[in-house]
Amino acid sequence: MTKAEIQALIDSKLATGTEIQAIEHREVETAILDYIDNIVVSMPLKRGTVNVGNVSSEGKVVECSFNSPALSTNSYIVAGSLHSQGNLSINGNCYYTVTGKTASGFSIFVKETGNTTQDSLRFDYVVFGF
Repeated sequence: MTKAEIQALIDSKLATGTEIQAIEHREVETAILDYIDNIVVSMPLKRGTVNVGNVSSEGKVVECSFNSPALSTNSYIVAGSLHSQGNLSINGNCYYTVTGKTASGFSIFVKETGNTTQDSLRFDYVVFGF
């Protein structure tokens, strides 16, 4: 249900000067709670930034720990990006894979495709439930 649909429900069920029945109140209140649930589901569970530092051609594992409290599960999606704070030609040749998800964090394996030194690489992430 959309916000406009909820507003129309309020206007029709809770109109001024009418005798409002409990069932009509429940219908409006349930619609509002369902709307809130749909918004909450799409909100991030966690977010953060970790410094990656230099990545060798063999790759590097970087730990990403959550601030307390921990999540209740390890079933989540990590959306993130490697962010260059310096020269893109130096920092722009890496990719990552998420691994080792737990309720208190996850790891990323970062690999570089060239043989340059990253001078200021970080990983920004957002965690979503599913």
